[in-house]
Amino acid sequence: MKVSIITAFYHGNDYMKQYTDCILANQKHMSKEDELEVILVNDSPDQEISLPIDGTDYNITIVDQKENGGIHSARVRGLKEAKGEYVMFLDQDDVLTENAVAKHVDKIKQWQQQISRMNEGNAVIQGTGLEQLMLHPVSVSNALLEQADGEQLLWYRTHYQKDKIGDYKTYLKVGIQIISPGQCLVPKKMIPVIWTTEICKVNGSDDYYLWLLLLSRRIPFLLLDEPLYIHKHTGNNLSANTDNTDASIYEFIEMLKQDTIISEKELKLLRRQISYKSEFRKGGIGTKLVSTLKNLDIFAANVIFKLRSKTPYGFNRS
Repeated sequence: MKVSIITAFYHGNDYMKQYTDCILANQKHMSKEDELEVILVNDSPDQEISLPIDGTDYNITIVDQKENGGIHSARVRGLKEAKGEYVMFLDQDDVLTENAVAKHVDKIKQWQQQISRMNEGNAVIQGTGLEQLMLHPVSVSNALLEQADGEQLLWYRTHYQKDKIGDYKTYLKVGIQIISPGQCLVPKKMIPVIWTTEICKVNGSDDYYLWLLLLSRRIPFLLLDEPLYIHKHTGNNLSANTDNTDASIYEFIEMLKQDTIISEKELKLLRRQISYKSEFRKGGIGTKLVSTLKNLDIFAANVIFKLRSKTPYGFNRS
């Protein structure tokens, strides 16, 4: 299997030593029949990418954007260059364990072998769209979330939370269940065209957009229950800016209204979830109470999720 790591680069030279060390370690752990390519998309035209000059061949392709288009635009540009069957959108400042990609590949191959055995001789399934969906899952690893003090918290802690990784309704009512696409190997052929043509200009939620599209098509999400990905704390993490991520979500909701992949009812539920949480974060006691009374179904889903997942990230986690 060939895998493509795609990274949107933006003024990220300070991270390149850490990044290339991570890439080299993962390349060394790939089996002989598998291959790992890396595509760095430079989304900061005013700065050249400076890789370590040490004579090492990192198998890295650098693609320059003519102008800054944002992280979604850069990821799509990298996707067009990628030759892998599977892709990973790894942020420039995050880290993988040295064997993360190889473990994802093994997980997917084991799944595909299992599905092929189940489908063998089943004329109803063979050659259908269902067979293709089942044979091309998303692999999601557990992760470590680095805090400002350097402490690393495990992301998926309970069986309940792990079961929600591929649960479409949870993404609509509670929020995104994946810290970053760097946790995931994604089947390139299953990425919907709309995600590559209707581009978020506001940074922050293009991954949420992608997961919703894949889940709405019933693509399987597999859990690789090891922390193979570390979300580094830099003080500039996009996910920490809820106003930005909310604006990005509203943007892709408007784009999805022009398509039929996700129903109007589901988009209204998603918008209501995001609006309610924003009001809850920013409002006083009166605003919180009134907003909650209008959104009791979302409130109940979030309280249940909070209690059963035992997450330390609070009611507003999204």
